[in-house]
Amino acid sequence: MQRNLINKRVIKPPKNFRGTEIVGFLMDCEEIFKLKDAGEKNFLLDLSHVNKASMLSALIIYKVIEYSVNHSCFEEPVINLPWESEMGYALEKYGFTDLVLAFINEKNVKSEYEKLQINIGEGKSFIIAPHALIRHDKKSREEINRKYLPQIQKYYKNNPKAESMILLVFSEILLNFWEHAINDTESIIVAHGNTQNIEIACADTGNGIVTTLGGSLAKSDLRPEQILLESLKRGVTSKELTNHMGYGLWILDQITSLVKGRLHIYSQGAYYHNEFGNKQSGNCGYWQGTIVYISLGLQKPKTLVDIEPETSSEIKINWV
Repeated sequence: MQRNLINKRVIKPPKNFRGTEIVGFLMDCEEIFKLKDAGEKNFLLDLSHVNKASMLSALIIYKVIEYSVNHSCFEEPVINLPWESEMGYALEKYGFTDLVLAFINEKNVKSEYEKLQINIGEGKSFIIAPHALIRHDKKSREEINRKYLPQIQKYYKNNPKAESMILLVFSEILLNFWEHAINDTESIIVAHGNTQNIEIACADTGNGIVTTLGGSLAKSDLRPEQILLESLKRGVTSKELTNHMGYGLWILDQITSLVKGRLHIYSQGAYYHNEFGNKQSGNCGYWQGTIVYISLGLQKPKTLVDIEPETSSEIKINWV
């Protein structure tokens, strides 16, 4: 790092870079999405001071690096990232280190994805390393079925209802991103779990919920936060003339409330938080695309039958 660099633009996450603190950080990094092919000089991403980081914050930092490099936002950007720091630890724990280093060292990032595996052990926590969701890539879908699904089922074989809930949540997150990622904008999914809790995060930088759903709503004057709230309603979909029924985000929200979990959604200047059944939404910094994060306790898992017993048979769930 050049110590004498006078930075014109600095992105610096909060010390407690997790949970609802994500909202503030999105305001700091929204300018990146205006700098496509700009090659702006004197940029610093300073991660050295972060005291607490999460899986979601690691995913967001990776996506910021990925987007800014792939779209030539900066010329010779500087990243202050001590690998022994909390942020460095989080990137390593959740499988992002080699991907970040590939961008820093200008290596083939795609080849790094192919090296990533699910790390799961009997009685231990597991990590599903960052996996690229490519809408038109049959191999991408087959790898999810072959690598992840059987091992998750095996891990939770002693808790079949938790297994059912987890696979339902995975399915709805995957389908939501495949439906909206029209241009294959490198959606990334990552997960971490144990016998007590599971958390799943997915992010892209493409066609967000606000854009795709907003175009199909009758009222074109809805604000971004209103469109995001509409997306959480049962039966609301941007694919009205298809078999896409619009249950995905509604199911995630219902399950989150029932198990007193956490659901965070960010898309194009709007956010939604369901924190243990307490719901809040509003404006936030612009994120080009969508970020979804969910954390669920597994002590009292819930399924479709618990959401709406009389109509659960009408809702058809497919893995991918």
